[in-house]
Amino acid sequence: MKKNESKIEPKILKGTRDFTPVEMAKRNLVMAKIRKVFEKFGYDAIETPIICPAETILGKYGDEGNRLTYNFDDAGGRRIALPFDLTVPFARFFAANWRELTLPFKRYQIQRVWRAEKPQKGRLREFYQCDIDIIGTRNLTAESEIAAVVVEVFKELGLEFRIKINSRRLMNTVLERFNIPEEKRIGVITIIDKILKIGEEAVIAEIKALGVENPKEILELLKPEKNTKTTLEKFKEYDLKEIEEFFENCENLGISAEYLEFDPSLARGLDYYTGIIYEVVSKDSDFGTICAGGRYDNLCGLFCKEDFSGLGVAFGFERIMLLLEKTGAFKDIQLNSKVLVTIFDEESKKDSLKIYADLIKAGINSEIYFEPEKLGKQMKYADKKRIPFVVIRGSEEIEKEEVTIKFMNSGKQKTIPRTQLTSYLSNYYESKE
Repeated sequence: MKKNESKIEPKILKGTRDFTPVEMAKRNLVMAKIRKVFEKFGYDAIETPIICPAETILGKYGDEGNRLTYNFDDAGGRRIALPFDLTVPFARFFAANWRELTLPFKRYQIQRVWRAEKPQKGRLREFYQCDIDIIGTRNLTAESEIAAVVVEVFKELGLEFRIKINSRRLMNTVLERFNIPEEKRIGVITIIDKILKIGEEAVIAEIKALGVENPKEILELLKPEKNTKTTLEKFKEYDLKEIEEFFENCENLGISAEYLEFDPSLARGLDYYTGIIYEVVSKDSDFGTICAGGRYDNLCGLFCKEDFSGLGVAFGFERIMLLLEKTGAFKDIQLNSKVLVTIFDEESKKDSLKIYADLIKAGINSEIYFEPEKLGKQMKYADKKRIPFVVIRGSEEIEKEEVTIKFMNSGKQKTIPRTQLTSYLSNYYESKE
C-alpha cells in the first residue's frame, strides 16, 4: 500500500466482539467444563451450517423471532438466514439424518447464533449458545435428566442458581379455563413472557389489546407462592401429573429440591414449546436468564412426515461468562505457555533450542524467546504472557550442566541438573492436576 493511501478503519459491528488471548483462555476453560459435563451424561457433539435457507429458520419462532432473525439475499438470489438459536437447525439436522442415528438421540452443540436486536449487557447480536437435546422419546425421565445436566454444569462452574419449572400444557389449560380461544393463546403466552422486561401493568394492557377481558385474574393465578408445595396447591383442580412426575424423577436422580422451583408464570415466548419448560436464574445476575429450554413435540414435523418429540436447553454462554467475571472466577487464569526458554546470547542459542525441543517432546506447553535480548526484557515478556516458569541457561549453567528455573509468581529461582528439567516440570504439573 502506498504511503499516502487511506487506511481501512479496524472497526467491528456493534453487538460483536474481538477476544484477546486472555479472554479466549477464560472462554475455552468454561467451554471445556461445560463440554465435560455434557459428555459425562452421554451427549455427542454435532455441528450445523451457519448460513441456512431462510425457509428453515423463518416462521419457527413467532413474530418477534422473525423480526430479530438476520436474513438476506446472497449473490445467487437465494434467501439466506443466520441461526436465531440452535434448536431449529438441530430439528432440521435430525429430520435429514434420523435414519442413521441411534434413537433416542442425545446431542450437544456449541456454536454462534445471531439476533438483530439492540445490544445491551448480556444481550449481543452475535453470541455463543451451548445446547443439549434429547429427541425420540416422550418419557418424562428425559426432562429430569436435562435438569440433572443443568445442575451439574452450574455446580461445576461454581455458580449459585435456581431452575424455574413450568408446563406449557398447564398454561394452555389455564388459558382455556379463562375462555381464551386457542388462536389467541400463543399471543397471550408471548406477552406473559415479557413480564420481567415491561412489568405487570404493561403486560395486562397488551393482553387486553388482544381482546382478553380478564388478564389481571390470569396473572394473579399464575403468580408463584412462597414455595413449590404451596404453589402446586393453587392448581389442585388442574392435571398436575406431568409436573409431579417430573419432580419425583428429579428426586430419584438425586437432584436437591433447593435447585428447583415451580413457577406457573414461566412462559418461554417461543412458539414451539409444548410441555415442561425451564429457565435458570442466579441471584448474582442482574441480566435475567442464564439457561432455558423445554419440550417441543411438533418441531421436527416441519421438516419430515415422521412424528418425533424432543426437548432441550440452551446455556447462555455470554451471560454465564459475565456472571463468572463478576464472581471473580478468572483471577488466576493462565494462557497456554507454561515455560519460556530464554536465549542468553548467540553462542547459547543452539543449547536453548535443544532445551525447547525437549520440553515440547515431553508435552509441556512452552515457547522460546526469539532474540538474544537482555534477560530483563525476556522476563517482562514472560510476565505479560502470564508464563509461570522461565528457563535460564547461561554460560555458567552450561559449564556445570545445570539449568535455572525462575518461578515468576514468587520471583524465586531453583537450579537443577539439566537432565532433570523435563521430569521436574512434568511432575510439577501432574501434581497440580
